[in-house]
Amino acid sequence: MKPASIINLLLLSAIAVTFATTAPAQPFKGPFGASEWQLSAAPLHPGQPGVSPFWNTFAPRFIYAPAFDYKPVPGAATYRFEITSTAAGVAPAFNPPPGAAAPTRNSKLETRNSPPQLLTFTAPHPWSPLTPIWTSLPVGNFTLRVTALSPDGKPLGTAGTGTYYRAAPYDGPYLAPVIPYDASGKLALEKALSKPYVQYWLTHKEPDFGYYFYRFPKLYGALITGAVAQARLHPGTDEAARMTELARIVADYTISISFPKGSHLEYFPPSYYGKTVGTGKRKNSHVQINNYMIIGAAETGHAYLNLYDLTGDKKYFDAALRIAQTYQKTQLPSGTWTLYINHETGQPTAPQPAIPTSTIAYFERLKNDYKVEGLQPAIDRAFAWVMENPAKDFFWLAQYEDIALTNAKKYERMSREQPCDLAIYLFKTRANDPKMVALAEDLIRFCEDQFITWEQMEDVLIHGGAKRQPFRDDAQPPGWYSRNWLLPVVHEQYNFWMPSARNTGLMIETYWQAYQVTKKEVYLSKAISIANNFTRVQSLHDGEYPTFFTTYPLNYWLNNSIYPAIVMIQLQKDLAAIDRAPQKQ
Repeated sequence: MKPASIINLLLLSAIAVTFATTAPAQPFKGPFGASEWQLSAAPLHPGQPGVSPFWNTFAPRFIYAPAFDYKPVPGAATYRFEITSTAAGVAPAFNPPPGAAAPTRNSKLETRNSPPQLLTFTAPHPWSPLTPIWTSLPVGNFTLRVTALSPDGKPLGTAGTGTYYRAAPYDGPYLAPVIPYDASGKLALEKALSKPYVQYWLTHKEPDFGYYFYRFPKLYGALITGAVAQARLHPGTDEAARMTELARIVADYTISISFPKGSHLEYFPPSYYGKTVGTGKRKNSHVQINNYMIIGAAETGHAYLNLYDLTGDKKYFDAALRIAQTYQKTQLPSGTWTLYINHETGQPTAPQPAIPTSTIAYFERLKNDYKVEGLQPAIDRAFAWVMENPAKDFFWLAQYEDIALTNAKKYERMSREQPCDLAIYLFKTRANDPKMVALAEDLIRFCEDQFITWEQMEDVLIHGGAKRQPFRDDAQPPGWYSRNWLLPVVHEQYNFWMPSARNTGLMIETYWQAYQVTKKEVYLSKAISIANNFTRVQSLHDGEYPTFFTTYPLNYWLNNSIYPAIVMIQLQKDLAAIDRAPQKQ
């Protein structure tokens, strides 16, 4: 079968599942469901005392069999794990993974018409992964009790208890594209750039602060990149000239408000800007004019380089280079940077270090595409820090301007952007190293495990974190409830577990890089499923990529439309190059 035919078959199978409601129920809907369900029994970087930390203390749910930090009970020889499912579904019938003990079930419920209410197994440690029962556990909520047993099998006490959620592994492909991906991206980009507060730049040469999110200058960099992309899509036209002018205006303004020469962060644009910053109801807000999040300048640097590539105007290259030089001067001996600092004094405003994956990628672009010398030592130090820290202990701390971390506990506020960044970097630079490729694939599994919802979960309210509250129509705007998510979705972070467009776009890019290196069809299928959903969500939101993938309109961040629009346009090109670009069905 030709490659293009494979993709069409996958898409047609998704359509059949969607509309053939009278067909007999099957355990799996797609060609990858069985293998993905089986693979979900393999634990992901499981914790083990003295060997590896338990990174999942605050995890909202699990696709892969978890292990928990339950404590040993003195005198115990073994531990009995009792898992009670409260889910309404049925797990597919599977044999246990090789080497795993078969789970036992409540014999009264051993039918295919009701869920397995009780699953048990015995293990030597209270922190043993739930692998032996995981493929027998249906999607949904479950409770766990681990009881210590004496050598003769008598209970000695409880090692730990908890309530958790078993999430659905991938069983796609899902949906079909409403329009081709490049048409979708172009439409979303045009919609974003036609906003009145974007056009305002052309006549006023400054931001319209009536648009609340212009208080975050990272949006200026996104706007530069979006305008450059639009100009390239319409070469030699009035639109190209107008978008080039827009990009120049925004870039010149960003340069003008950047920190002056001689300051601690010279030539970096501010993280927060405008008269309304720090004046809201929360007087002790983390969002203050003198605060700075160190990783933000790299994104602006990329925007300057994009504009330089379009215009050839060296002042934009020089601006990008100066940002890199300031990064070099402020790099800590450890190899990273402090995430939040006072830009006037250079002193930390929170103790956490940055995860410098975006800075590494920025340096690599300058080194490889523009032959800038002297960056390799800084790259090596930053990469070594990443490999010795989050790549080992899986402490993927969320890196966002509007999230205060001063009192955050370790693993309490995690995200998936930096794991994606590192996975992409490893696929691009270490493709011939099996250990690095394996790590990159584990990073993808982490992102899926914690931040991707492939299929509808129990209805929860997500506001300020992955808080599970019963659905009430009057509790919050309906877009905050999972029943109104448009799946599949990618969530932003533990502290704001909402499905957002930029994060979803980043997963497309990550899966594409994984497919390029491994040639595993499941990665391509996952990228396509997410891309398909972009076109559906767009069709329900007047052609826009909304910031949050819900059926209801919520806050609109420009960067959350611009970045995925560019990703979607590129995906169509990439798929066409391998004759796998699906068209509208």
